[in-house]
Amino acid sequence: MRIKSKAYLKWVSTLPCSECKADNDTVVAHHLKGRYSPLSGGMGYKADDWLTMPLCFTCHSKIHSGDVELMNWQAFFILKTLDKAFDDGIIEL
Repeated sequence: MRIKSKAYLKWVSTLPCSECKADNDTVVAHHLKGRYSPLSGGMGYKADDWLTMPLCFTCHSKIHSGDVELMNWQAFFILKTLDKAFDDGIIEL
């Protein structure tokens, strides 16, 4: 079962880009892609919504075009996003 949260995705998209730090209306929540299978989804489905990070349009395009360096940083960026979510009270235990 895929975990979905529109509220979390909306919050992630309010953060600066994980890569270039752009802080504008081009930032979206990017789902983990191409690494750490099966967490990253697979044929025809996305990763869970908690496995997201903020990326601007330019960086999002790079990762979907196969930028290996950026793809290698996904786990770190997602962990930083989750850490901020806990700090900001978006996710609570």
